[in-house]
Amino acid sequence: MLALLQAGGDGPGCLGLFRLLFLGGCVGNLFFWWIVLIAVVAAGVPVVRRFRLWQAKRRFIESQGAKLQNPQNADARFQLATLFAEGGSWRRAAEYAAEAVRVASENPLYEGQVPYHFLRLLGEALYRRGRLEESIDAFRRALRAKSELGHAEAVFGLGRALLRKGEAGEALERLKDAVRENGSILEAYFRWAQAGAVLGKPEEVAEARRQFREVARALPRFAKQGRFRWRLAFFLFPLSRHLA
Repeated sequence: MLALLQAGGDGPGCLGLFRLLFLGGCVGNLFFWWIVLIAVVAAGVPVVRRFRLWQAKRRFIESQGAKLQNPQNADARFQLATLFAEGGSWRRAAEYAAEAVRVASENPLYEGQVPYHFLRLLGEALYRRGRLEESIDAFRRALRAKSELGHAEAVFGLGRALLRKGEAGEALERLKDAVRENGSILEAYFRWAQAGAVLGKPEEVAEARRQFREVARALPRFAKQGRFRWRLAFFLFPLSRHLA
């Protein structure tokens, strides 16, 4: 191969080198092509996700553009924030969720009551951005807002943000509250165990693990909730307990 490269123009040319490299070694190597396939898929998934997000955002703006131009329309801003959150673009999600909250707080139609789901999404987006103080404030505001479906997600979000901020004592109580209100939030059990470990309370870790196993076993197959992920996290708890 080195001799062919040094030969320059006297060699077999690019096509010949391609045949020598791939047909001579790689084409027959099934393992090599599996690696290539995995690498292509791994590289392509984020691109596809971003492309789909861009398409959804474009369709939304085309259909709801007039509403976004209306400075009093909080719902359109919340819907756009939700699109960005689903695509993992948390910076933009936080921006539009904050706009939705601001508009709702100023619009007389809301009578000073910012909707629960606006505040919960804002808290989640700020948490993902590492803005913990603001996230905690948003979740606390969400807990004071009316919600027909309960406040379990906001309670969980508050507990998780408090835990990351280092306030493990209050975090423990909030995470247990979240489990009591909605036992199917599997991550809440793991964060509960983390808080117990931080506080040096092995009995809390054991109880969180026990309840997690019962709930995870009882959940139907279609209830995803990252069941395998959190089972693995509990299995590797001596290491995973340190992960945010």
